[in-house]
Amino acid sequence: MIKSELMTLWNVKSWAVEPYGVYFVSRRLGTNRLENVGQAFQKLNVSCTNYTEAEVLSLPMWEQLYVQLDKLDQLAQEIIQKEMPPDEPVVLTLTDIMLDTSGCYGAFALGYDMGESTAGQLYVLVSFDKNFTARQDVIYETL
Repeated sequence: MIKSELMTLWNVKSWAVEPYGVYFVSRRLGTNRLENVGQAFQKLNVSCTNYTEAEVLSLPMWEQLYVQLDKLDQLAQEIIQKEMPPDEPVVLTLTDIMLDTSGCYGAFALGYDMGESTAGQLYVLVSFDKNFTARQDVIYETL
């Protein structure tokens, strides 16, 4: 895929190539279709850690991920909700897609910012393999 195709598909707002990876911010129409169209778009951070720009552009998953993202988001949220106390439902908003050449996230992970915790900013993630099958364990990370 060429860069302009990826940027158009994902409605990329910003693109950065750093020594430690490629990072872009996508604007996507949220599933909550608000009356105010300006608020209906949500920012989605995509981190491709330790990837070169050429490697990111050569990944075959971008179009399929874009098409299936709402379904994968719903699946990830169901997995996370199983870990939460039943009397404390949590409203989750997808904030990040994370890839790492180390494979620590499988093929990729969907991440949700849970806010500030005693250990720092808390994110919960659900990882997926190259066939877009979710792992059933939840990953907790702090920044």
